[in-house]
Amino acid sequence: MIGSRIQEDVASATERREARLLGLLADCAGKMLGASDPTAMIDYLFEMVRDELLLDVYFHYRAEPDHLLVLEACGGLNEAQQQAGARLQFGQAVCGMVARDRTPRVVAQVQGSDNPMTNFIRDVGLDSYACTPLLHGEVLLGTLGFGRRSGVPFTETELRFLRTICSYVAVAKNRLLVEREMLAAMKARDALEKAQRALIGSISRSAAEEDAATAAMLAHEMVQPLSAASNYIATVEMALRGTGGPDVLRQLAQARAQIGRSSQIVARTRALVEHGEIDAEFVAAETLFEEALELFGAAWSGPAPEIAVKVQQGLGALLADRVQIGQVLANLLRNAAQALRGTPGAWIRLSACAVSDGVEMSVADNGPGFPGGVLPEPGRSTSGGQGIGLNVTQRILEAHQTALKLHTPPEGGSRLGFVLAARGGLAG
Repeated sequence: MIGSRIQEDVASATERREARLLGLLADCAGKMLGASDPTAMIDYLFEMVRDELLLDVYFHYRAEPDHLLVLEACGGLNEAQQQAGARLQFGQAVCGMVARDRTPRVVAQVQGSDNPMTNFIRDVGLDSYACTPLLHGEVLLGTLGFGRRSGVPFTETELRFLRTICSYVAVAKNRLLVEREMLAAMKARDALEKAQRALIGSISRSAAEEDAATAAMLAHEMVQPLSAASNYIATVEMALRGTGGPDVLRQLAQARAQIGRSSQIVARTRALVEHGEIDAEFVAAETLFEEALELFGAAWSGPAPEIAVKVQQGLGALLADRVQIGQVLANLLRNAAQALRGTPGAWIRLSACAVSDGVEMSVADNGPGFPGGVLPEPGRSTSGGQGIGLNVTQRILEAHQTALKLHTPPEGGSRLGFVLAARGGLAG
């Protein structure tokens, strides 16, 4: 009878504690998801749960590149202890092991242990410690650990509670990171769009023909990367509203890359027009095609033709300005796709093959071809534009000591190609 009553009392106490923990979880979830400051957010979380869970210390590390953890927030430590644990390598101490393996770890009876992994938390005076990786998908954001100086180990219920809290923290940190990245990307995009509008306006205001040509080239070449960046940012905005995909950080990275590409275009186009300079490097044909396809795909709207890539095996690296030749290929892709609108079975073929004086890069399609089988004069367009794209292409290729050539296959369509110098391999 007495034993049964004791069991009932224990069960009742357990139920009451679990109810308190559930209430804490609900409070924590609301605070985490609405927080705007990661450090204050975790400090507040620690104060909310420390009495219920008998916690004395917490460590929050931020994951940095090169497998490094940086202490971003902590509680229950003096200044010397904070300095001692300010940085950890992946694999170092308990938190470093958690970051390296991306799995939670729990250690108990630390004060009686001589395990070198627990040296730091033992010096801090902890006897039990639970650390969890902060993950969003496959991205490691950091670690969050909680410790007790008393000899009472964590129960399974307490560990489940702490890991749930850590999952809330990971979601909140990822949201804050996305919002910061998105704000930075949008500011950079807006600044470049403003610069683009100024360049377009300078075409009509400029009295110097060379200045007008520079402005026209810059304005034209910034269209594709800025369009790509805007599309990526729009995808992120949809995701944040719950209507898009979850991979928002990758989308933001791509947006920032396209905005950075716009800045490179500005610098390199000015150098090309004013001094005839290019920034040449050795680069694989596959890389040039991949980057051009990414730029085209991100900026293009509507159905796209079937696109295939064929690179002859054994080609040497090509000597080219990677940014400018990428723009040339993206321009040719866009022009071909525009010409193919409404064409049944439309296709585009990108190819690279060895020729006597280097490697020929070409873009072929099964569209209507060019009137009379000749390229239009600079400044004239066959696709309804201003004809600046072809002019830009010719200027860039001239700086590479090559030229754009039109081939009209007997079966129809067109193939535009140019030859680049190559190192080793089948060419050169």
